[in-house]
Amino acid sequence: MSNIMRISGMATGMDTESMIKQLMDAEKIRLNKYNQQKQIKKWTQEAYNNINKDIANFILDTKKELGVGFGGSISSASWMKKATSSDTNVFDATATSSAVSGTHSIEVRQIASNVNKASLSEIDDPNVDLSGKVVKFKTSSGTEITIDGFSNINELVNKINEHSDELKIKASYDSNFKRFFLSTTEGGEENIIQISEDNGNIFTGASSILKTDLTLNEQYKGTNGEVVFDGAVITTTKNQFTINGINIDLKSADAGTVHTIKVDTDVDGVYDKIKGFIDKYNELIDKLNKKISEKRYRDYQPLTDEQKKAMDEDTVKLWEEKAKSGLLRNDEHITRILSNTRSGLYEPVYSDYDAGDSGKLSGFSFLTEIGITTGTYQEKGKLKIDETKLKDAIREDVDGVINLLFNTSDVTESEAKSDPDKAKERRAETGLINRLYDDLISGMKSIIDKSGTGDNASLYRQVKSTILIDFVTKSGSISLLDKDVINIEKQISRENDRLNRVENRYWRQFTALEKAMSKMNSQSSWLMSQMGMGM
Repeated sequence: MSNIMRISGMATGMDTESMIKQLMDAEKIRLNKYNQQKQIKKWTQEAYNNINKDIANFILDTKKELGVGFGGSISSASWMKKATSSDTNVFDATATSSAVSGTHSIEVRQIASNVNKASLSEIDDPNVDLSGKVVKFKTSSGTEITIDGFSNINELVNKINEHSDELKIKASYDSNFKRFFLSTTEGGEENIIQISEDNGNIFTGASSILKTDLTLNEQYKGTNGEVVFDGAVITTTKNQFTINGINIDLKSADAGTVHTIKVDTDVDGVYDKIKGFIDKYNELIDKLNKKISEKRYRDYQPLTDEQKKAMDEDTVKLWEEKAKSGLLRNDEHITRILSNTRSGLYEPVYSDYDAGDSGKLSGFSFLTEIGITTGTYQEKGKLKIDETKLKDAIREDVDGVINLLFNTSDVTESEAKSDPDKAKERRAETGLINRLYDDLISGMKSIIDKSGTGDNASLYRQVKSTILIDFVTKSGSISLLDKDVINIEKQISRENDRLNRVENRYWRQFTALEKAMSKMNSQSSWLMSQMGMGM
């Protein structure tokens, strides 16, 4: 703010403030342009960040839906094959992608069980004082764990549970029924409850405080589960386990009876997963295409604060929608993403790139071979599915379909980064969906270099933990648009300094005029009084 004295219209009768404001409004044209440029840069950043957010969510959502793990593997996906239990009262079965198709035999001789001990009757005094008492438990390895420093039942529960990982025991107390419970956290014979010392008869003795039937150097063991799977006798400490790619959940023993598990390709399940992915991909492609073809309204520039004050809220909103439209029209980064993803989907997939054409994947090496193609030119890269052809491909060679989409290369990312030939090999040996993810992440990186991360840094790291390393190390987390904004802000600062000087000059000039006019008026009054004209 200026410190010069401002005299406004006292002598001249002029509205000095209004006149200077009009003069300054003309002077502010350049400042307004700078502010508009800054706002456009900010809006462009926002548009870029929205695009990157859409891409990130597409990657995360589809990977979760498909069960894509670290490195692009889907070995644990349960949607490719289905397993059917011949008796769900005895066991349930589901298949992972590695399950061997066919009919498997299983006999459930015994299920695994935990040790569970409880108060045989209500505890007379749930607030009984246990101060100074000590109990020692022995682990299956023979190690003794001392439990002390408790004064009531709830504190005893907490003390035991503090050693739950070592003892593999969990304690609890139900105050409604006044019962104490002690259980092993896992089943199997190796998980035990064994008390080696109980100096206050908390658990042991005819009149134990917690009214259990536990006794001292006796081991209370769980039981192992035992099944015969395809002729192999399997011992397990858990009733839920995976064998030969089949997830089995034992429910009851049925010794002597041989049951079956039928494993087969889930044609509809695989088709639905692929179709769901393509539907989401098409939605993303549609958003990107609309963004680069959006109409630009160059007559609608960002509004100044004064212009906003002169409009109602709805009008401002409509104006800004037009002003933001088309900021990414024909954008090179988005166009490159669309081009790379489309070309990547139509390049063949190899199991051994160095072997040339003979090294292409057996079964299927092109997307079109499983009935997936691009639509018409007007559809701009969207994918279309021939349902019959895709289902036939899944039915005849589901592994070939999965390899085409999710194959992984032995070439590591670091090798590919340092060697262009290795990069070509890695890309050629990467399945089409994983290749698509790579292309999208590469596009995200280019957008981040251009516009930064906004508020989405943590989201981007979920997509890939190292996605921001180059941005941080090479550019110090300052994007190209950030640099543009910083330069514009410097121009705005210089322009504000200039405007301050101009406004002060105007005020000095008008103040000088007021002073001169005031002096002239005083002299005129004196002269008139001397001539007797004032009487």
